[in-house]
Amino acid sequence: MQNIDGSELTEGQRKIVDAYRLLNNVLMGHRDELAPYEERNAIKALASLWQVMNGLDMDPGQVYELGA
Repeated sequence: MQNIDGSELTEGQRKIVDAYRLLNNVLMGHRDELAPYEERNAIKALASLWQVMNGLDMDPGQVYELGA
């Protein structure tokens, strides 16, 4: 997996990208199945992972629609 500038990500970085994408998909598609505390904490976790994605130059886009 490569970032925007073509640099290859390490295995650990790829796992973080996978975690971000999985959590984003859960919030986009299954948010109504989560308890309020689960939703709030998942949004906070996604916002933290967004910072990592941005730092890795992975172009994470914006997550305003999720409340992050």
